[in-house]
Amino acid sequence: MGQLLQRLSTRWASLRGRTSSECIRIYMTVARKWTLFGAKLFEAEPLSPSLQNNMRVWLAVHENGVIVLEFNSIKVLESHPHKNIVTFGASGQDFMLVVASGSGISTSKEKPTEKHLFAMASSKVRDVTLLVASYINSAQQQKSAAHHLSAPALMLAQSGELKSKESRSKSPPATCRPSKAPTLL
Repeated sequence: MGQLLQRLSTRWASLRGRTSSECIRIYMTVARKWTLFGAKLFEAEPLSPSLQNNMRVWLAVHENGVIVLEFNSIKVLESHPHKNIVTFGASGQDFMLVVASGSGISTSKEKPTEKHLFAMASSKVRDVTLLVASYINSAQQQKSAAHHLSAPALMLAQSGELKSKESRSKSPPATCRPSKAPTLL
């Protein structure tokens, strides 16, 4: 404990003479390196056989996935990237997380999965479900945007626009008449 106090005192003294914004920048640079930076922690009790029952854990939900942490030491017990999450959400009054297990090298069409159940307050089940969904949707939107902006996609879009302009110029204008079929607009 004495060594830790000495190291902290030395680090604190090295900040002398710096502005508060410089200190914040230094702190944030260090904090961002932590794996769980920006994660939202949810207290839970695992009900799955893969983790000890009656042992409290933290579910850390962040932009890269869901991590199960030991309650007292925050040691990582399991880590599940969003791409391995098959399904998630409320299962009765508990939070369910189904993840693809194994190395991903499988000869069958279906990947083996693991089901994890966690007991927590129903309001927290809703919160963790919405947060995981938000991260997964955000990742999908970013992937989709990157795909749409790729060179082949741009070329296809441009050629499609040219074809539609050509076809519009050759065909007579359609008459507007109401339709009985449902429309998307």
